[in-house]
Amino acid sequence: MRRLVASARPTLTALVCVAALFVSPAARAYEPATTHAGLTERAVEASRLHNVLARLGRPLGVLEPLRIGPDLFDQDERRALQTRLDALDPAGGYRPGPDGVAGAGHWVVAGAVLAKTPPERGANHFLDPASGKGLHDSPGLSGVAHSLRLFFDGGTSVRGLATGTAFTLEGKSALDWIGSPSNDLSVPVFFDNWERAVSLAEPRARELALVRALLALGGVMAVLEDAGQPAYVRNDFRVAFLQGNDGSAYEQFVAEHYGHTGLPPAAAPVSRPDIASFFASADGKGLANRTQRGFFSEGTIPSDVSLDRDSKVTDVVRRARESLAFPSPTLSRLVLRPAQQRRYLVVEGHRVLAYENRGTQVHFFLDDAVYADMARTLLPEIAGYAAGLLNHLLRASLEMTVAENKVTVRLGGEVKEGGALHVFAEDGSGRRRELPEAAATLAPGAEIVLDLPAGAKKLAAVLRGRDAGGPFVAAGEVTLP
Repeated sequence: MRRLVASARPTLTALVCVAALFVSPAARAYEPATTHAGLTERAVEASRLHNVLARLGRPLGVLEPLRIGPDLFDQDERRALQTRLDALDPAGGYRPGPDGVAGAGHWVVAGAVLAKTPPERGANHFLDPASGKGLHDSPGLSGVAHSLRLFFDGGTSVRGLATGTAFTLEGKSALDWIGSPSNDLSVPVFFDNWERAVSLAEPRARELALVRALLALGGVMAVLEDAGQPAYVRNDFRVAFLQGNDGSAYEQFVAEHYGHTGLPPAAAPVSRPDIASFFASADGKGLANRTQRGFFSEGTIPSDVSLDRDSKVTDVVRRARESLAFPSPTLSRLVLRPAQQRRYLVVEGHRVLAYENRGTQVHFFLDDAVYADMARTLLPEIAGYAAGLLNHLLRASLEMTVAENKVTVRLGGEVKEGGALHVFAEDGSGRRRELPEAAATLAPGAEIVLDLPAGAKKLAAVLRGRDAGGPFVAAGEVTLP
């Protein structure tokens, strides 16, 4: 594979040639409109989201149509959201129609795509699991150079907004980004709106809050999905994304061979103790840990090793290993004879690196065979991690049962601490009011029993808390006889 220093192509003018040497071309991550959309769909299918929504008065679950409307936004907010929604691919099936309606699952997928709209947001999806750092370009091209390239490119294009083809060169770490106040698709935004989807008085306001929660859920999942792309966990922006005008060769391979609908099913949903450990953890079982130690990216392969008549295989292996930026994958042996034959380093049954003895040097590179094994291994695992994170965020529940003019509310799910319970009565128009007499602190497995309020058609409840697994919101709803 070409190195950055050798990737210049003939250009029409000397000016363009100079610009290509000192400023960055556009780059893209796992393509939002294809790969991220497909991965998120697979994760949603494997998760408990459908059943959770059905228990919350959305009987069609992930197929439940949900609408956003201009009546619930101020002008600036509506314009900003509409611009981002308009950038979504209408052929993807997740873009809302002219009436603002999309299925609940489609809103999650739309959130995953919007996580990189505008595409510069993707600079905040990097994470080195060892250091905890995000994207940093030291040494590297400066932000000024990147801005200059965008100037030469005529700015960020509409296609760039839709597919994620432009990046800044510095960013927050993925873990910082999913909790950042500047991220409108963050974990706090999800929990705030998940709670509001139960507690707000007006049904249209609750519907909008649910849409916002689902968008944020997809946005968080997209950040985790990028932890399954080696360049994102090896701080490899400059080579993986800048060596050609089309961005990452691996991501092009995935988009071209799988598209949006051809991705494999998710592996079994992964269970982890807290949100951060889905990304990285000391036990090495976070997705970023597994991706970093198992795969090379375009810019973190061994440097080419020069050969002469006296070169020994052991010396070539040693010099190649010394050039590695990360301790694994590593090289234990190479087969150098006969020359001019392509061979592969195989780790755990899949090809992770190609190499050739070219007579005067051993050349290391990634090719389509490596990309195929990488995708075959990583894609199901990524979706399994994303499904597991979704399940973790929805791990709390409120079970509500009605008998003899009483309603029993019980805190269930996989939480170890309780929180403050709020119960709401809904009238025939769909409007909800809180029942102050029902306010209580509820522990896991504990329950309270309430009298049914007169005239109520439904009861809904919400509880917000935190345990060792992080924040949670438990919600429940029951239709009254």
